Amino acid sequence: MNWRLVVFSSVVTAVLGGLTGITFSYLGQPDVGRFRYESGLYERLYRSYPMIGAGLGAAIGGGFAVISQSSRRRSASPNRPDDPLNPPARR
Repeated sequence: MNWRLVVFSSVVTAVLGGLTGITFSYLGQPDVGRFRYESGLYERLYRSYPMIGAGLGAAIGGGFAVISQSSRRRSASPNRPDDPLNPPARR
């Protein structure tokens, strides 16, 4: 397994997830200078959207890279006689 590709995919999708989280925090709180809700929970929640997005992006990107590499490796492997989904060719 190419771990450099997995890490690269995780980092790129983490950046995209962080940017998406920043976008959602501005969409959820359009007037940035003044908070709509006075509760500390909402203030912390809006500030943590980029971190949540980055974490989810890293997990999804890394998972997708691992699954993609596994499927490529499986399709490149020769036919195994005990594989029920890919039986050997008859002679």
